[in-house]
Amino acid sequence: MKKLLRCLLMTVMALCFSLPCFSAAEAATVALLPLINNVQNDEMVSQIFYKEAIATMNSQKGFMMVENDKLTAAIDAVNVGNKVPGEAALVKIAKDGDVDIVIAIQLDKLEDETFFSSEENKIKINILGRAVSYNALTGEFRNRKIDHEVLIPEVFSSRWNVSHEEWGKVVRQEIKKALAAKK
Repeated sequence: MKKLLRCLLMTVMALCFSLPCFSAAEAATVALLPLINNVQNDEMVSQIFYKEAIATMNSQKGFMMVENDKLTAAIDAVNVGNKVPGEAALVKIAKDGDVDIVIAIQLDKLEDETFFSSEENKIKINILGRAVSYNALTGEFRNRKIDHEVLIPEVFSSRWNVSHEEWGKVVRQEIKKALAAKK
């Protein structure tokens, strides 16, 4: 009798531990619109944009980037120019493209200027733009102005491109903010 009771207890415990596996948690689908690049003669910003945005989405659990013909047709129907689309356009893209979150980023200015001094030369990096997102799960629309300015020692510019590195940081921050409220 003890063995039967122990076996029954073990079966119940195994079922209780496996119940969370049957939950219907589904990944939120994300549409990333192409970068609206208003900076002349700098094609590298688009590459950095996609690299950082996709890496940030992949590092967040519960999100899946979608790219298909239906979504492409929805984006083309909105006809995005050189400015980020408004709330109505993002809602239309989310509905027609069958996605949960739509993100668009516009870059207007990416400049670096060197300041010479007797102590240490510095580089002032100025990034201006706009980021918009629409979350169909919550109905939330976000419209954020990007105004990122940083002053760093010029010594760092000998090893890597600091202005593009800062642009990558801005992209990561904006994608994280857009994905912050899933439900």
